[in-house]
Amino acid sequence: MSSAAHDRKERVDWLLSIPFILMHLVPLAMFWLDFTWVDITIAVALYYVRMFFVTGGYHRYFAHRGYKLKRWAQFLMAFGAQTSAQKGALWWAGHHRHHHKFSDTPEDIHTPKKGLLWSHITWIMS
Repeated sequence: MSSAAHDRKERVDWLLSIPFILMHLVPLAMFWLDFTWVDITIAVALYYVRMFFVTGGYHRYFAHRGYKLKRWAQFLMAFGAQTSAQKGALWWAGHHRHHHKFSDTPEDIHTPKKGLLWSHITWIMS
């Protein structure tokens, strides 16, 4: 791969990243708005529900084919994971499979060699 193509792959697409960024910044509004413990409980519960769908759906089911689901359950897993704003199931699974195919090489999409921020967040935005 040429250097220019490699640089384009690692450049953050700020416009397409707006939903992902907002998903992470909007909870900070709690410091300027009135909130209750119910609000905090719901926010924490939604975080864990979404992470279940990302890890159980995007990662284990769509990327690794770790188990079988009926069509309605596939839709539910994809929809639930999509609410995390981490792009779509096919995009996520395809990029994660690419990561495993080229782990810890220059072709690795979200290698930890580029740092914690890149390997967990920024690769989704590029």
